[in-house]
Amino acid sequence: MYYLILQHPGHNRVYFNSADKLALAELKLASRRLSSYPKEEPNVVLIEDIRYLAIETQVELIESDLEIISRLSFVFALFKSKKLEDISCLIPLKKKPYLSLEEKISSILKYQGKTNELFTKMMINVALLSSDFGYSDNIKLLDPIAGKGTTLFEGAVSGFDVYGIEIEPKSVHESIIFFKKFLEEDRFKHISGKRQIYGTTKAEAIWISEFEYAKTKELFKSKTPNKKLGMICGKSQDAFKYFKKKYFNLLVGDLPYGVFHGNTTGKINEARTRDPSRLLSKSIEDWYQVLKFGGVAVIAFNTFVTSKDKISKIFTQKGFKIMTDIPFTEFEHRVDQSIKRDIIVAKKENNNQL
Repeated sequence: MYYLILQHPGHNRVYFNSADKLALAELKLASRRLSSYPKEEPNVVLIEDIRYLAIETQVELIESDLEIISRLSFVFALFKSKKLEDISCLIPLKKKPYLSLEEKISSILKYQGKTNELFTKMMINVALLSSDFGYSDNIKLLDPIAGKGTTLFEGAVSGFDVYGIEIEPKSVHESIIFFKKFLEEDRFKHISGKRQIYGTTKAEAIWISEFEYAKTKELFKSKTPNKKLGMICGKSQDAFKYFKKKYFNLLVGDLPYGVFHGNTTGKINEARTRDPSRLLSKSIEDWYQVLKFGGVAVIAFNTFVTSKDKISKIFTQKGFKIMTDIPFTEFEHRVDQSIKRDIIVAKKENNNQL
């Protein structure tokens, strides 16, 4: 049986010639989770001059397989066929519903330097598909360099509990106001609040703004756990001060690209730097502590600013395992003249089975 995927038009618009490469890499990773492993590696095919991503399986995919495929960042429409190149044999398949929030949330908020939401969605999928966890688990995701929250919003769309750390107060404030307005306009039942999460004095106090929400009043009051989103104005290197040990399944974020903004490790009067490895070196210990065994960190970075080898070394020295086989080597792509983007996929393995 053949399964043909029509790519999301936004994916093509953003990544141009890289679209096929990135989509194939994500699909190859997802195929490892399917109940019927593809006969061959997924590939790109042209049918009546329309481009599809194709996989061939021994038997028809089951419901859980179709849910995995439906969640992929590039999937616009899905078809199955017993013949590969006969368009009359294409049978459209309904994508499996999984949205906890409407996908529009990630595209509404616009700002300079924003990472495209389709790429962010891809990173989240890569993290989960590389981990020891599945979509049916109660996934908790942390973006320790959250900016204005694109990763959090994409994680919330997938039904995860999401938390972010961001050092810029203005970004945190705007993200919280935006999310509250979104819940109100889409008539979600929700409660929100702010509580101190760290510090014994007023000067060192760190606060978290939190939301608990559900689609309806009935769901909010039911025994099913409500979804959660929280954002902290604080330092990425202090993640373990804010959260419990082994609290998160996934850690996903964009290191500063050194184009629209620099980064800081949080020291008073410290100048901003274009080198994201400094921020990573300061933060990696706390990132490791708050991630569960079997959890995965996926971090994007600009290879024009720092090398993949340098980023990999920081992760491996802490004890992470870097994924280096195909398709993990196929995510590098040119964004513009100043940004060539790649990702690191790093797993926290439990070697001692503790």
